[in-house]
Amino acid sequence: LETGSRQVVSHAVKQNKMIFNFQSALEPDNPKEIGEHLVKHGDGVKDIAFEVEDLQAIFKRAVAKGAIVVKEPWEESDDSGTVKMAMIKTYGDTTHTLIDRSGYKGLFLPGYRASTFKDPLVEL
Repeated sequence: LETGSRQVVSHAVKQNKMIFNFQSALEPDNPKEIGEHLVKHGDGVKDIAFEVEDLQAIFKRAVAKGAIVVKEPWEESDDSGTVKMAMIKTYGDTTHTLIDRSGYKGLFLPGYRASTFKDPLVEL
């Protein structure tokens, strides 16, 4: 899966129930957040996302237990439905995105589409 963005290359790869979303900025400081993280930490994990069933309750409990709010709950939509998300930070610079996909029927998240690239190694 990919987004087609001209700022950030994003590839979502699924293995069983886990989805890995690899992102990298196509320009050094656009978006600034990715560039700053790379300068400070090099290649690494910026965010770990968790699919949840009750985003509001989990978000409120995490904040009550000391998590720092990075981004209040928000929604993203496309023709396949709506996804609810919130972002928190608990330790260091790694963030955690909480994702409720219960109202979404697409492949991954709004904006992602199946890649048209055919990997020749799959046929080996």
